[in-house]
Amino acid sequence: MCATQALPRTRRLCKITLIPDDVSPTIPLIPDHEVLRVIGRGAYGEIWLARSLTGALRAVKMVYRSTFESERAFQREFQGMSSFEPISRAHAGFVDILHVGRTTEYLYYIMELADDHMAGRKIDIIHYEPRTLKAIWSATTGFRLRNQFSSACP
Repeated sequence: MCATQALPRTRRLCKITLIPDDVSPTIPLIPDHEVLRVIGRGAYGEIWLARSLTGALRAVKMVYRSTFESERAFQREFQGMSSFEPISRAHAGFVDILHVGRTTEYLYYIMELADDHMAGRKIDIIHYEPRTLKAIWSATTGFRLRNQFSSACP
């Protein structure tokens, strides 16, 4: 059962079905960063590999306005990420969020980049694959994890 179907009286805040399976046709503009390529996808958008003016590689999460049913929900997401930014850097268990920004079409947050799944801290921008629990699980078990809701949601 789809998570949104479990609570029929609750309004959906995110139109997940609007995010296509393929990569966005337009490379987002992030101030002071060269946006290189998509390295992941999430419920609200994509994660891009980017290089800062100083040459540091970063992950940039793009959260698209079009995935929200209302401007209010989109603004709440921005406020939530803005509030979480300093908390993320205060606890070793969180990925550091280095900056939160927005345009009329999307909000974004710039994060530290995870180690490469195979090469660790040696990052090759062409072959980079983030070390995630999903990647570790696939490598150690030979099975690929699947989103539990993907086949149930229309």
